[in-house]
Amino acid sequence: MSVNPSVTNQVIRQLEAVRLEEINNCRKLAKMPLREAGQAWLETRKPFLDKRTARDYGKYVIALLKFFGNVPLEQLANPDLLRAYQIERSKTCCPSTINHELSVLQQMLKRIRKWAEVEPHYEAIPLPKESVGRALTPDEERKLLQAGASRPGWARAHNLVVLSLHTAAGPSEMLGLRLRDCFVDNPDTARIFIHEHAKNKNRVREVPLNVDALGAVKALLRLAKEAGSGNPEHYLIPKRIKSNLWDPCQHGDWPKTAFNEILASAGVKCRPYDLRHTGLTKLAEKCPEQVTLKIAGHVSPQMLRKVYAHVRLPPLRNAVDSIGSVAVVRQDTTEQPTKDNNPKSHQTLFRVAEMAEQLGIEGDNALQLLIEYERQQAIAKGKK
Repeated sequence: MSVNPSVTNQVIRQLEAVRLEEINNCRKLAKMPLREAGQAWLETRKPFLDKRTARDYGKYVIALLKFFGNVPLEQLANPDLLRAYQIERSKTCCPSTINHELSVLQQMLKRIRKWAEVEPHYEAIPLPKESVGRALTPDEERKLLQAGASRPGWARAHNLVVLSLHTAAGPSEMLGLRLRDCFVDNPDTARIFIHEHAKNKNRVREVPLNVDALGAVKALLRLAKEAGSGNPEHYLIPKRIKSNLWDPCQHGDWPKTAFNEILASAGVKCRPYDLRHTGLTKLAEKCPEQVTLKIAGHVSPQMLRKVYAHVRLPPLRNAVDSIGSVAVVRQDTTEQPTKDNNPKSHQTLFRVAEMAEQLGIEGDNALQLLIEYERQQAIAKGKK
């Protein structure tokens, strides 16, 4: 077989030198203690990793260090050691995290040519089957909004709930919003631009804001301003450093504590992502599929039908009634706004609770005064 004339002996020698240097570096890495080996390996991977992934890898290396100690990397090419790690770590950690941690170790052992010895005997921990999520019932949604509006300390969490329910934006998508992504000056063109933290290119989208979502975004903008966000590049949900200290240049975390307190107060169980499921389910019940896909940021109708379209019982019952031999008229409990689920009612409750806190009045007493005032106004109107 003839060798391509463009491949000279010099090129071959250079490639051989690179290969030998790589082997030599692998041998050095294998002898290094785990801490130094982890740092050295991670530095070579950073150019190919997202910043968040690189940060997570660093945390996984620290978790491995806590269990194995600072032993030479090559000593961890032992399937029994990895199994012991799985058993012990399972006492305090979920299977997904353990698999991620050992995946980092697997990559490091591959680098030093030792993983082949371990692979036949290693199995990742099986992950539990997760639910695809669910949509809240109208009654659960009403209770959730009522509870969230009842306490000023829950304002940020409450408005994120409202925004997700009315735009079908996921938690991380909302946390990635910057001030420049929120257009609220004109109600007719009000919208948010979701692009940061989008799962893929199809999830980059503009979502119009209805009255409820517009009110939520304006409230979040006020809270962001109070926390120091003023530059268009600053985040709508700034990162909390400590009490009354925020960093608007970093996005905050989902307000887990406040959200869980709202759920407990409302007597509702759901995940933050179920709010997106609820919003998309309501859209799927009322809007053409292409409209729902555009708002959802999906390219596949199959994905929408499989994961998000939890069509609820009343629309299904109405559909069956429509093909029956006898016309049936049912009361539509999902469409008729009541005093409890009217958005203006939620805003009023929130303002009353906020003013009561400022005046040092208990929330329950303030609500009783409001009810008595409305009763007196009704009596006065009746006399007229």
